[in-house]
Amino acid sequence: MEWNLADIVKSCKKQNAQAQLALFRHYKKQLLGLCLRYVNSREVAEEVLMDAFVTIFKTIKSQKDGSFESWMKSIVVHKAIDYFRKHKNDPAFEEIEYVLDKKVETHQSGQLELNELVKFLQCLPAGYRMVFNLYTIEGYQHKEIAKKLGISVNTSKSQLHKAKLKLQEILQKGGYHA
Repeated sequence: MEWNLADIVKSCKKQNAQAQLALFRHYKKQLLGLCLRYVNSREVAEEVLMDAFVTIFKTIKSQKDGSFESWMKSIVVHKAIDYFRKHKNDPAFEEIEYVLDKKVETHQSGQLELNELVKFLQCLPAGYRMVFNLYTIEGYQHKEIAKKLGISVNTSKSQLHKAKLKLQEILQKGGYHA
């Protein structure tokens, strides 16, 4: 059966399993990429993505007329934050310093590719990465980030500053020069 996105969403609201599968297939790559900006392993990103899709399918009936894609992205970001908050003190979740094993290939334009940016973000400690994504990419203010992550506003500001410094260091080690 050939689906268009409006039909997929409409059928998902009726809990149609084929439509849910079609929605998952349509957005899995894009939303997995979003997850990978927040976590540093593909396995965890896939776990967060699956958790997000469960929530999407459970709450799709309540989705309002705004952008459906933005609504889904918001759920994914919130699930990544939930994962971070739940696991930030786990010994296995403590960060390991990553060393880029090869120099980053840059394009003649000097622009970073999205997959290169994701690789660099994954090198950041979890707290830095979370604050950097929420502030720089998602557009949250420090007060909102502090509330979401259960940290102080000053910690949010400090982690953003440290994330930027660490990214500069990683970019220099990786051989990327703008």
